Amino acid sequence: MGWGLLAGVPAAAAPQSPAKCLSSDGFLVIHRDSTLGPGSDILVRPVPAGAAAPECVYKKTPGDVEVSSPNEADYVVGAAGRFLVMDRGTGPSRNLVIYDMAARKPVLTQAYDGETPVKITAEAVTFSAIVGPATAKTCPKFQEYTKQGLTPVLTSETSVRLPSLARTKSAATRCAAQQ
Repeated sequence: MGWGLLAGVPAAAAPQSPAKCLSSDGFLVIHRDSTLGPGSDILVRPVPAGAAAPECVYKKTPGDVEVSSPNEADYVVGAAGRFLVMDRGTGPSRNLVIYDMAARKPVLTQAYDGETPVKITAEAVTFSAIVGPATAKTCPKFQEYTKQGLTPVLTSETSVRLPSLARTKSAATRCAAQQ
């Protein structure tokens, strides 16, 4: 029987990772490893001009926007101005998400090659966007990828200008594997 002794003892809470923060253009982005699965818990906190920098603690306060969702595996890549750049996905098929912190919404979601580094500057976000399917003619590793159960795709270096969100793509393509 011994259950009576344990009935009043609360279950141990899952350990939480320490919060990480970055600030950009009047916003503080607070993120940590998700407590519910893959991805990160992400909060965006507006910081009024002249206000003291808020403490880097993951605790939702009035005015904060919870960017992460239990349905998505989002990871913070960086920020430029009012834009938060995130990586979304759990396998080789990834999306790059640009989130407008002032408008409180995603303004771009684009399939990309997560193996290629994303470059973030004040003027642009540059990444390797998926531009279409590859063929044996356009992809030297086409057979290798398909034998592994992967889908060969073509990528192109793409720049998204900030704040206009105008996109430019390189004419050169490269082959990558997607799940």
